[in-house]
Amino acid sequence: MSKTKKLVPKRRFKGYNNEWKLLSRIGDYSEILTGGTPSTQEKSFWQPKEILWMSSGEVHRKRILYTDNMISKKGFENSSARWVKENSILIALAGQGKTRGTVAINHIPITTNQSIASITPSKILNSEFLFQNFDMRYEELRTISSGDGTRGGLNKKIIFNMNIITPSLKEQTQIGEFFKKLDDLIQTQQKKLEKTKTLKSAYLVELFPKDDESNPKIRFKGMKENWMPFKLKDVIERELKGKTKATMLGNENIYLDANYLNGGEINYVNASKDVTLNDVLILWDGSLAGTVYHGFEGALGSTLKAYKPKESGQFLYQFLKKNQQNIFDNYRTPNIPHVIKTFTEEFRITIPHIKEQTKIGNFFKLLDKKIALEQRKLEKLNNIKQAYLNEMFV
Repeated sequence: MSKTKKLVPKRRFKGYNNEWKLLSRIGDYSEILTGGTPSTQEKSFWQPKEILWMSSGEVHRKRILYTDNMISKKGFENSSARWVKENSILIALAGQGKTRGTVAINHIPITTNQSIASITPSKILNSEFLFQNFDMRYEELRTISSGDGTRGGLNKKIIFNMNIITPSLKEQTQIGEFFKKLDDLIQTQQKKLEKTKTLKSAYLVELFPKDDESNPKIRFKGMKENWMPFKLKDVIERELKGKTKATMLGNENIYLDANYLNGGEINYVNASKDVTLNDVLILWDGSLAGTVYHGFEGALGSTLKAYKPKESGQFLYQFLKKNQQNIFDNYRTPNIPHVIKTFTEEFRITIPHIKEQTKIGNFFKLLDKKIALEQRKLEKLNNIKQAYLNEMFV
């Protein structure tokens, strides 16, 4: 006879030895509510703004300290909206894309719409422990949704019948506090990353001229010459179209395709190295057509083109990246996304003397390195949290 696996996590705080217990239905140990939405046709239900009201799209914030909308007391009284006590667990029952099954916790009393189920735990359950538990069960929540698993939805009954495996309240509390501190570190790092990205966006506006101007608002010391307008084709030495893997010959190199450039796995092929670190790449086909890349070296995939700049590749990259939305909006075919064939003929670029190009390019290169560093730190913290979640929960 096989022994029943004991309900204990791989990693525990010192002093805890007891087996965890299975609570077969979370609804037996908590209050579960769904909300409602006042009629949008009745202005008095939304004015004056008196009561915090949350929609399912806001669960992505994870920790709810405010809501995007408010309803009036009259709207609350004339709808199914219900007060949700602070430190309740909020689960999106429906929503576009990845919203369904996303979990949050509210640190303030709020009301919600009908697409959110709130779990207010009893005194035997710790809110932070419960939040972390349900947050790590996103895929499970998606799987048990009613419907076909992709267009289905959760409901109050499904949430009520979900089980949970818990230790003593004391151990729950210690686990919850541990992960709350980790979340605070992650949030702080996220803010550092966003601050650096915002700083770069501000400098892109200040260090490049506006469309109707010949010089930028801010310049490096000693730079006085006017910037000059050119067609894109006039500032590049060559335009190289990528090849399919089947036609490649030569030495093994990294194969630069859209998957790899957007964070996918490295793909090695026997191919000549036709892209250098100074080249600027543009994705030519597909839903992300028009996306600009730089700083890669290897064999070029068939959906990409490489531009070899006459002067600073870093400057050219930053200029095109600044105009990314402009490329998406005005230099692609309307149906199946594809960069127009006359792109280098039609796209206009304004450039300064090579000395100023180099200073600008190097400045933004340092900012990009800072952004990449902050991104890696954030990823490391998220990986640490995931590792602890896997080891500290049953």
